[in-house]
Amino acid sequence: MCKMVKGVNMKKRYLSSLIVGDAIESKKIAFLTGPRQVGKTTICKDIIKDFNGAYYNWDDQEFRQVWTQSPKNLIHNKDIVVFDEIHKDRKWKNKLKGLYDSYGEGVNFLVSGSARLDYYRKSGDSLQGRYFPYRLHPFTLGECSKIKPPPDKDWFEHATKSAFDLGDLMTLGGFPEPFLGGSGNKATRWRNLYRERMVREDIRDLQNVRDISVLETLSLLLKTKVGSQLSYASLRQDLSVSFESVLRWVELFEAMYYCYRIRPYSQKIKNSLVKEPKLFLYDWSNLEDGWAKFENMIAGHLLKSVHLWTDGALGDFNLFYLRDKQKREVDFLVTNNNKPYLLLEVKSNQSAISPSLIYFNEILKPTFCFQLVQKEKNERNSTLLHPNIRVVQVEKFLSALN
Repeated sequence: MCKMVKGVNMKKRYLSSLIVGDAIESKKIAFLTGPRQVGKTTICKDIIKDFNGAYYNWDDQEFRQVWTQSPKNLIHNKDIVVFDEIHKDRKWKNKLKGLYDSYGEGVNFLVSGSARLDYYRKSGDSLQGRYFPYRLHPFTLGECSKIKPPPDKDWFEHATKSAFDLGDLMTLGGFPEPFLGGSGNKATRWRNLYRERMVREDIRDLQNVRDISVLETLSLLLKTKVGSQLSYASLRQDLSVSFESVLRWVELFEAMYYCYRIRPYSQKIKNSLVKEPKLFLYDWSNLEDGWAKFENMIAGHLLKSVHLWTDGALGDFNLFYLRDKQKREVDFLVTNNNKPYLLLEVKSNQSAISPSLIYFNEILKPTFCFQLVQKEKNERNSTLLHPNIRVVQVEKFLSALN
């Protein structure tokens, strides 16, 4: 029997129906990526139970032998086949392309992995035009089995109360095992093992790194950089390595879905920052700074929706932040097809609208502009603070996202 949390089916994740109705119906390879232990295998097995399917994992020695010698034997008489972590084979793209080109009309392919597909585009035959990418994220406050569309004028009127507790999500993070386990001590042990395995196993499979201990130190240092402009020079000094090494390793951690960078938006912004990204983690639960953890959690919710709307062909969405040389700053900007769409500032209360939010709202004129507050006095009076900026309690806003 599948796990339930206040009526939410934990096996029917939000990408399941999209993959079936999008990639499988279009006869495209579905490539499902995301952090390790985020629930990719659960989704894959949930999908193939409704088909005559098979699930194969790279860690299975019998599978590796057949995959090496005669891959076509793996798909005989199957409607759908799941290949999990096959990116660990350096020739996986050519083999998968061959299977798809020969049997793709009769067999559906679902490939899952804990590293970004674009990390492997540097060499070898391309899969371009043969796949649809999907990125799975940890649980968030609005998690449900259906896809919630981007905001419209009646957005909040259709929002339902979250089945999750915001405090639990802050404390335990959104990864299924620690979140559903409900124990702070177990979550701490899970986080320690998670980071160790990612550095010592997953990154080792991707790149030959001589000194693993330096990467372990970097993973800890990145925790202290969350929510602030990322200085590669500072990291280089802390680690006593070259600038190029730091940049390559940060990109590697990003490829492994440990962290992500949000870059400044500079179009139409006079004296805008153009280079310094902000850094956030996929698992915000282990951050010690309370406000950094809170901002990281909101960033995680926004990135999940941006990826979902883009992967679901609802538009070309991207996530940025705003800051100029006069130190005016707004936490987040979502663009759609390169146009400002959703401007968002986070505050502890709604005593006043952020002057920076007002400033950038007048310049960019986004479709939606919100100030999120932890404690809401009276939302009905928010229009008295500013006619074009809506003040919304953070839990209500996040529940309306996926």
